[in-house]
Amino acid sequence: MPTRQILRSLLGTLGLLALCCLEGTTQTPTSSAAPLNTVWSADEWARARTFSPLRPLPADPTNALADNGQAARLGHRLFFDARLSPSGIACVTCHIPERGFSDGLAVPNTLAPLHRNTMTILNVGYYRWLTWDGSRDSLWHQAIAPIENPKEMGSSRLYVVRTVMQHYGAELRQLSTLPEGWEALWPTLPVSGQPGEVAFDTLPLAQQEAVNRVLSLILKCIAAYERQVVSAPAPFDRYVAGEVTALSVAAQRGFQHFLRLECDACHSTPLFSDDQFHNLGLPPLPEPDPGRAEALPRLQASPWRGTGVYADGPSAVRVEKYPVGKALLGSFRTPSLRELATTAPYGHNGTIATLEDWLEHYITVTASPPATMLGTLDPVLEPVVMSAQEKQDMLAFLLSLSSPYTSPWTQPPGTP
Repeated sequence: MPTRQILRSLLGTLGLLALCCLEGTTQTPTSSAAPLNTVWSADEWARARTFSPLRPLPADPTNALADNGQAARLGHRLFFDARLSPSGIACVTCHIPERGFSDGLAVPNTLAPLHRNTMTILNVGYYRWLTWDGSRDSLWHQAIAPIENPKEMGSSRLYVVRTVMQHYGAELRQLSTLPEGWEALWPTLPVSGQPGEVAFDTLPLAQQEAVNRVLSLILKCIAAYERQVVSAPAPFDRYVAGEVTALSVAAQRGFQHFLRLECDACHSTPLFSDDQFHNLGLPPLPEPDPGRAEALPRLQASPWRGTGVYADGPSAVRVEKYPVGKALLGSFRTPSLRELATTAPYGHNGTIATLEDWLEHYITVTASPPATMLGTLDPVLEPVVMSAQEKQDMLAFLLSLSSPYTSPWTQPPGTP
C-alpha cells in the first residue's frame, strides 16, 4: 500500500477515535438516505455525513464551570471588558465577531507585533489543543497567555484579579468558594504583577497561591463563554441535512475534489480538522518558528496544564505521554476549514492572503518543498494537480463551510 494511503488511513482512524472520545459518539451516518442529486456517489454521500453536523460539545473535566450558564455570562462580559488591561485591550480587540473572531491581520499588533496569526475562537470548545502550536490544552489554560503577554494585553494576574474583584466580585463569589482570607487580602495586593516581577515574587507563597486560584476561576469563566461561540449550520450542513438548494453544483463538485485529493487526511471530522500537527512548508516569516517542537515541552512544564494543580477533576489530556521528536519541528495545528470566509489571512503566520493563494501554495509546495523551510514537509502531502475549473469548484466548496454564526453570544454583553 502506498505510504500516503497508509498515513491517510492512520490519520483518519486517529481523527475519528479522537472525536469519538471527545464527544462520546461515533461517526457512523445516522441516515441511509440516498444522495440528494446525481453529482455525488453513494460513497461520497456517506462520507459527507461524517463531516456534518457538528456534534455536541465535548465535556471539559478540567473546568467545573465549563457548562455553567452563570459563569458563561460573566465570561462574556470579561471577554469584552477592556478594563482587564491597563492599556485598554480586551480579548475582543483581536477576536472580532465580524471577522470570524479573528482580526483580519497577518499577525496581531496591539502593543507590539506578534509572530503568529490570530486564531478564531469559533468552535474552540471542540479542540484538545489550543493555539497554533498546541502549547495550551484547555480554553482556560489558553486565556492566561494573552493577558500576561506584554505584546498583547500587557496586563498581569494581580491587575486582573483586583479589577475583577472590584467590578464582578459579587458574581465570582456566587460561582465558587474563594480562598480563605481572600476578602481581606485582595484590596491590599499590589496593583499589578506576575511571576518574574518583584511585586508578585515577594508576596508570601500562600498569597501567590490565593491569587493563582482566583485567577484560574476567572479564566474558567472566560472559557465557559468561549464554549458558547459555535458555528451555525453552513450551506454544506444544510445540504447534507436535506436542503436540496443549499449547495451549488460547483460546491458539490468541490467536495468531490476535496475527497479525491485526500484533503480529509488532515481536514477530517465535522471540524474539518484532525486536531493534530503538520508541517505545510509555509514561508518562515517573520522569523523561523519551531512550532509544536518547542511548545510541547513548555506545555508539559506548565502548572496550568490539564494535569496541573489548578485543573478540576481528572485530567483530560496527559501531555507527559507525548514524546518530542524531530517530526514536530515546524509543525502546527490543522486549522478548521469552517468560517474561512471571514478569517483571512491564513496560515500560522498569516502569510497566505486568500483561499486562492492557499490552493496555489499546496500545489507548489507539494511539487517542490522550499529549501528554506524549517523541518520537513509532512509525508501525508503529495503532489497536487488541479485544473482552473477544479480550483473554482474547490473554492466554492470551501466557502460553503461558512455560516451566519451570529447569536447573542457574539454581541457585546448588556451592562452588568
